Amino acid sequence: MQIQRVQSSNPSFGYNPTVNAKLMHKLSATKKNKAYCDYLKNLCVATNQTELKLREAEKKNMPQLQNRLEKLFLPIKVILTDLIDAQFPKLNYKQQEIETYAEEVVARHLEEDHNHWLNGLIEWMSKEEDFGDYPEVVEGVIDGAAEGTEEGIDPGQVFAIITAQVKQRHPDAEVVSSSEMPEIAEKADDAAEELKESIELGKSKCIEYKPYGEALKGFAGLGGMKELKELLNDRIVGALKNPKQAELDLIEYGKKSPRGILFYGPPGCGKTTITEHLATEAGVKLLKVEAGSVGGTYVHETSIYTDAVFNYAESIATKDKPVIVLIDDADAFFTKRNEHSKSWEAEEMATFLNRIQKAGDNNVVVIAATNRYDIMDEAIRSRFEEQIYVGLPDFEARKAIVKMFMDQRTKGKSIAENEDALNTLAQKFDKFPIRAIKMISDKASIAALKDGRREITVQDFEKIISENKNMQVKEENYKTNIDRKPIGF
Repeated sequence: MQIQRVQSSNPSFGYNPTVNAKLMHKLSATKKNKAYCDYLKNLCVATNQTELKLREAEKKNMPQLQNRLEKLFLPIKVILTDLIDAQFPKLNYKQQEIETYAEEVVARHLEEDHNHWLNGLIEWMSKEEDFGDYPEVVEGVIDGAAEGTEEGIDPGQVFAIITAQVKQRHPDAEVVSSSEMPEIAEKADDAAEELKESIELGKSKCIEYKPYGEALKGFAGLGGMKELKELLNDRIVGALKNPKQAELDLIEYGKKSPRGILFYGPPGCGKTTITEHLATEAGVKLLKVEAGSVGGTYVHETSIYTDAVFNYAESIATKDKPVIVLIDDADAFFTKRNEHSKSWEAEEMATFLNRIQKAGDNNVVVIAATNRYDIMDEAIRSRFEEQIYVGLPDFEARKAIVKMFMDQRTKGKSIAENEDALNTLAQKFDKFPIRAIKMISDKASIAALKDGRREITVQDFEKIISENKNMQVKEENYKTNIDRKPIGF
């Protein structure tokens, strides 16, 4: 059978119009049980409209709208095909529709995509053990109703029986009557417009990371952190670079890629920087979200902004090119709840929990960074499958960091290429976070610039270090009640 394309300004696959035209003719021409045939005709038209809305949502990459329409369309399509088969068995309506959708699956190379709604529809429609008794049930209702009423079959009675069986086998299915279906199709347009506005709002609430100038991208731009880089490559970067391989690893070995990662530890130790380099290493977009950008003045506003940010991220993410959302200073979002928490605070938390949970299904990886792991809500922390303590750099990491900073400046080569100088500075930078090491490196460089544009020396560093001892960090303050092993340094 050749696939018939839906007639529209943008030709696409869909239900078979030829078969559909024959069905509509039969429903219009049949004089027996006229009320019931009109009911089936309305149900068919509304179902086809909903399918087109579903395909439009898929084409425009609107996963939330698509998920909603899938739940409405699939069960109602199955019910419709069974009702038609019971009324007109010679038309072989269901089998012809299955063949049409199966040809589309092959043409679009969706055979291996078991989560695609087309494969779910075909499987659902083809399960004789689930739906094989429908024709007999419907025929019994038709015969009984026709004998007992002047108008013939009561559409509501038939639909109720079928719906009950669908709900029994698939409790999550959202089944609506034929009278509700046109309304659902109309509401899809409103939902699409609302989603479009939400996506635009979300875009304004986050910042897309762009690497600055000629700075080294990827993990090559991070000094030290060998263990951390190996972990991130194995658990996250590989899956982001090659989603198909990650899916195969899951199927063959049960290896799951985390949908949520939490970096925690003292301030200035590189949590945000690590995320930036992780994104460039994987070659994916990074959207940064800060508490001030999504915090609302009014009740419900924060939840609206949160939804908008995730809607935007999911709108630009694809299966081949996921997107990372970085929630910086996550403790500002996710402080522990208590008996004094307001109802709107619980709503905001529930919104975050829900969106973080669903983000992975829509090709979005959520990374949170915090200096205050201890005050974060436990329910939120549990959503992050990979939790990594990012502490102060050890001796080798400090040495690599100084070398990297000095390598980037021609007047710093005398330090970058001098092992003794690097060892001396690595020792003096004990208990300094990466942010402080960078700041002191910048100040030492400026001191050499002002002093006749000479080479940068160890003495330049020593003077600045002695003036900034207050920047040293007491790491034990950030390990309180945390039993996770530090990693990466």
